Amino acid sequence: MYYELELYKHFEQNVRTETSIEFLASIWHCSTRHAKTQIHLLHQQQVIEWETLRGRGKKPILTLLRDKIEVLTDVMQTLWHKAKYEETIQVAQEMELLAHPLIQQFLNVQFGLQNEKNLHIFRQSMYFVELCLDPIKALSRHDIHVLDQMHETLFLIDEEGKARENLLFYVNNEDFVQWQFVLRKGILFHHLQEVTAADVAAALKAAAHLYTHSFQFTEIQVVNRYEIHISLNNPCALLPHFLASVRFSITPADGTKNIGCGPFSLIEQSEKRLKLEAFPQYFKQRPWIDLVEIFYNNQFLDDSIRYEPFEESIPSRKISNQEPGADFVCLNGRFGELRDKEKREYIWHLVDPSQFMIYPSTESIAHSWIIGGEAINLPKPHHIPKFTQSLVIGYQQIREGVNHEEKAKILQQQLEKAGIHSILKCIDFKEKHVDLNKQIDLFIGGNALGNNIYLSFIILYLAEPKIIIDFLESRQANYVREQLQLVVQKNGNLEIFKEIERYIQENYSVKFLTHRKHVFYLREDTPYKHVQFDKHGRIDYRNMYYLEEKLGN
Repeated sequence: MYYELELYKHFEQNVRTETSIEFLASIWHCSTRHAKTQIHLLHQQQVIEWETLRGRGKKPILTLLRDKIEVLTDVMQTLWHKAKYEETIQVAQEMELLAHPLIQQFLNVQFGLQNEKNLHIFRQSMYFVELCLDPIKALSRHDIHVLDQMHETLFLIDEEGKARENLLFYVNNEDFVQWQFVLRKGILFHHLQEVTAADVAAALKAAAHLYTHSFQFTEIQVVNRYEIHISLNNPCALLPHFLASVRFSITPADGTKNIGCGPFSLIEQSEKRLKLEAFPQYFKQRPWIDLVEIFYNNQFLDDSIRYEPFEESIPSRKISNQEPGADFVCLNGRFGELRDKEKREYIWHLVDPSQFMIYPSTESIAHSWIIGGEAINLPKPHHIPKFTQSLVIGYQQIREGVNHEEKAKILQQQLEKAGIHSILKCIDFKEKHVDLNKQIDLFIGGNALGNNIYLSFIILYLAEPKIIIDFLESRQANYVREQLQLVVQKNGNLEIFKEIERYIQENYSVKFLTHRKHVFYLREDTPYKHVQFDKHGRIDYRNMYYLEEKLGN
């Protein structure tokens, strides 16, 4: 109850008015005793005058001393600090003052539309991550997240999963083979050089080798400063989706990878911290946060964002995001002992996904790459096959200490209980692997799907190391490649990916294990608002703003 503000609905400012404790109790919806207490407190605070007159029948006189807008602003400020944003606007509406210029100014300040003279810094602690900020070599979700804040691509993927022009002013193509791109003018890199067609050509050539499984450039012609023509060896309807990949981030033609034209520029990258600064000349909406500093430590004690719950005395809320994609086991049907389909069938049914939930609060059983996919029911084996050799289980490693070894050990234990001996082998994805399917019998790893769903699936099956494709029998692998080529050349629908997923399971080549969920705890009294996590547990700094202490700070 905001007692002082409520008075302004019934009394005029600086006008001495007779009233009674009974009337005040009725408008405050409280007892007369409590009304007496509150009116005396307001009088002591010198925000009202309360005069009691002697004599029977004489009523007290109330005078409101403050400006109504000042009182309303104080109430709104209190509500805002408590993160009661809807109530903040509602109280102004009830007073019929929402459109008042000073109230609008107050709200603008809270949302960061003013106060450009202030420097607002977002600081966060997190565990150390060895970042690779070369768009072509990046592997982890940490790498991709930071690169997304620094770089831009020719196309972007919208909320509906469609590829839209980003750095491009005009696009045209003939039969998806001949492409014409015209750049926007005036887009600047962080070192203030204009982005040109020469920069685009260099970036496309540098990353092209990663996608030869789907298309190849036969010619990249720089027509003038802003126009570029591209010829492909085969039709590629999905070319805009490929060019929306972080791999095709546009960087300067001189080969500098840490300079982009995105919303934030890289100021510092070390073992102690990562520092990003808002780029004032960004060609789209400039971020409201001026500086982002990520400090590497494992304490998180003073952070407003944690991976563990806050103490009960600290107001906070839990944020959970389900990550698209899944951990999986792949069985080698091309070489080794598991070429025998009956043996793959036996192990496929032997694997129990529920036992792979190492962290039940952040994991769930997976039946598909997509969240919520339906389980596939395959016939169980009629007899137990005999295994004559030890199986080699390869487990995925993205970087040192971040791997699937724990889940590989669970798989090893499940096999051991069935009398199947196995050994473990780390498969480091930073290294180049040749004939991996001749070295291991089972692979356990994970794949996260991005917003660019078509590209995510193409990379899943065709990018190096091609675990699933290379583990399929040759005839089956060719079938999958043909289906994927239909998608690439003709921009087919997602049903083809569902058909491939069903096909590789019926071949007992892939068994899905678990989905992953990211859980964070955010202090409600943090000054940083609009903190949104993506499906991979990363914060988009472009959408944050800072909560001011007082109007005009």
